[in-house]
Amino acid sequence: MKRVICSLISLVIAFAIATSPSLISASAESGYVQPEKFIYGDVDLDGDVTIKDATLIQKGLAKVTYVTAVQRYLADPDGTGYSVKNATAIQKYLAKYEASPLFGTELVMASQDEFSKSVHTSDSFKNNRIVVGVKQIKGIEYAKEDFPELNLESVETYAEFNNIKVTAYYLYLETPSEENVLNAIKTLDYRANVDILWAEPDYIFYPVDDGDVVG
Repeated sequence: MKRVICSLISLVIAFAIATSPSLISASAESGYVQPEKFIYGDVDLDGDVTIKDATLIQKGLAKVTYVTAVQRYLADPDGTGYSVKNATAIQKYLAKYEASPLFGTELVMASQDEFSKSVHTSDSFKNNRIVVGVKQIKGIEYAKEDFPELNLESVETYAEFNNIKVTAYYLYLETPSEENVLNAIKTLDYRANVDILWAEPDYIFYPVDDGDVVG
């Protein structure tokens, strides 16, 4: 009986992939809307875990649409890696069969000014990019599409920050200015408890005679 249920769900997913419009165009038409909450398994960010989430995972893997890093993170609560297994796991959750206990669990969103409250505006920093450190999530590499909140020109991997090896990225702004840098960091505040560990301007460090640096 359980096999029959899973088979039927798979048929529904296949039909949805074949008939649904690309979410890329839908997103481009409507613009980005910040989700009210994050729930493990709620990949399409509509506030509930449904068969549409498994469909979106399969569409993303088939490159029919782009699934962002946040969405991939929500698809894989056990941290085993973003793959078709995530779609299968959601099917099992909906069928109440061997589901991850984290599916359906809401993540605590960050308090206001989680990142921007620690930004030192008196220091000098470059006006075209910010630096973000992200959670080390298996199989997830970030591109500019993973930051739909911001107007970015490009994203660059930065493997070492202040001599500490971390998973970090430079986010280059499409319209550079110090005000835009600060606004970009503030915009990312709500992701502090989701996939981003920290965000700050790219501060300019000036060397001094004794070899130390000051900010």
